[in-house]
Amino acid sequence: MKSIKSLIKGLAIGAFSLFFTACDLDEVPLDFYGSESYWKTEAHFDNYMIGLRSDLRKRSWLHIFELGEARGGSIKTGSSIGGESLNYGVLANQSLHSGQTGITGWGDIYGRITNINLFIQRTEESTILPEDKKKKLLAQAYGMRAFWYFDLYRMYGSCPLQLVAKVVNGVVTPEELYEGRANASVVMKQIKEDLQKSLDNFGDDHSFDRQKSTWSKAATEALTADVYLWTAKVTTLDDTANPADIDVAKKHLLSLTTNYGLSLLPEFGDVYNADPTKLGHEEVIMAIRYPEGEKYGNNNSSHGNNAGLFVYNWTTSRFNNAWVYENGRVTDNDTLNVMSSGQLRVEYKKQMFLNYDKEDARRDATFLSVYNKDTKELAGLILRKNLGIYNKDKNERVYAGDEIWYRLAWVYLALAEVENFQGGDPAKYINIVRQRAYGDNWDESKYGYRNSDFTTNELAILKEKDKEFVCEGQRWWDVRRMTLTKGGKPLVFVPEGNVESNEPILNEATEAHKILFPIETAMINKDPDLTQTPGY
Repeated sequence: MKSIKSLIKGLAIGAFSLFFTACDLDEVPLDFYGSESYWKTEAHFDNYMIGLRSDLRKRSWLHIFELGEARGGSIKTGSSIGGESLNYGVLANQSLHSGQTGITGWGDIYGRITNINLFIQRTEESTILPEDKKKKLLAQAYGMRAFWYFDLYRMYGSCPLQLVAKVVNGVVTPEELYEGRANASVVMKQIKEDLQKSLDNFGDDHSFDRQKSTWSKAATEALTADVYLWTAKVTTLDDTANPADIDVAKKHLLSLTTNYGLSLLPEFGDVYNADPTKLGHEEVIMAIRYPEGEKYGNNNSSHGNNAGLFVYNWTTSRFNNAWVYENGRVTDNDTLNVMSSGQLRVEYKKQMFLNYDKEDARRDATFLSVYNKDTKELAGLILRKNLGIYNKDKNERVYAGDEIWYRLAWVYLALAEVENFQGGDPAKYINIVRQRAYGDNWDESKYGYRNSDFTTNELAILKEKDKEFVCEGQRWWDVRRMTLTKGGKPLVFVPEGNVESNEPILNEATEAHKILFPIETAMINKDPDLTQTPGY
């Protein structure tokens, strides 16, 4: 467990050794990123930006699953249908305390922020970059810094606010590196300032690069909408919700529907098509890329994203021959061609599957369901979404699918939430998403949503998101932000927000503090300026 001082000192100097060759650095030591020996050419800035994008990929799993999904009430604990011990029980069971924080070391985010701080400083100082190039680089950097701080804000409320690369600027004494937690309102003020700087620097640039795997103005607009939707509805410590922020969220959401050439794909099953020619398609706003054959991850693996955690291991799991599929066939074949690549360490609750109508294409594009041989009752689920590609030549499953952070369907359902908050009709946006899901089966009189009261609408939006965004990092934030009545209890504190339970995800009387994460006692002991998250 590391203090923020040691995290920054270790990461700010060494993080980019993975991304550059000696040729890039003219043979200078790697800790010269903070000196004048590195920032000499446009290529140096471009290569450093590649490193910042790699930072996003390295923590994408934290962002999508550990933060956005695991605590949302949708995953099982205990054992899987294959007999494997399931992961993330601490998060799923909300078993958080100062000795068991769920996430350690601030999520390993501060090193990434320090890398961005250094980049912003050197880019703003640069006299070699053309002005348009400088603006685009700064636009990306400010957007990414806002992204990281928004995750920290939603995780901890108050947190250290680092805006300069202290270590590389010569600040090395412990006293100078100690950093207390800034108030939540101060952190949010900085997030909004960074977002505005990103938008200002992008200007009229509505383009996408590298099949939407680089930060763009659209990514900043999506994040801005996300932030302002949050602050319109959620009070975080001293940062009181401001309902007027909903108008800012709406403005950016509507911009995303008109200014970027986005459209829903005709078929939901194609959203996560990992064919290299299909990546960054017209529905995607921002995605993290895992190309086949590229090395990444702690094991230098070429197997990419973490989808293998959700599927069986055909060679070792008790899944083999234990169940029947919906069509009655015994599970005696490797239907998904995963062979020995799966681990089945995460499994979704059965109700997540039962929420769907059979005519909803999202059901079978998201889950492979298996049933008890004798009773034919639903036994469990395998997540089949985003499984990458099956390489026939190598006879292996390669988890090369994108992790999509924002896509147009999210925009439509966010607009539905805005409409409900403003007393409008969210049905039009819900039905845009729902109609694609039903395809040729669509019958608005049968499957269409009709406007109702606030509570009914809010719960309908949550249920639609449950069906559309499984494993896309939404549910925990949804139940924290969405409310049973306007300005009332967040869904995390009421049974209606949970899955397969008549109990709320968190008991408001005893667990209200758990909407935020604790930090490790060891970090507090190492840094006298740090304090524990309230309630822990």
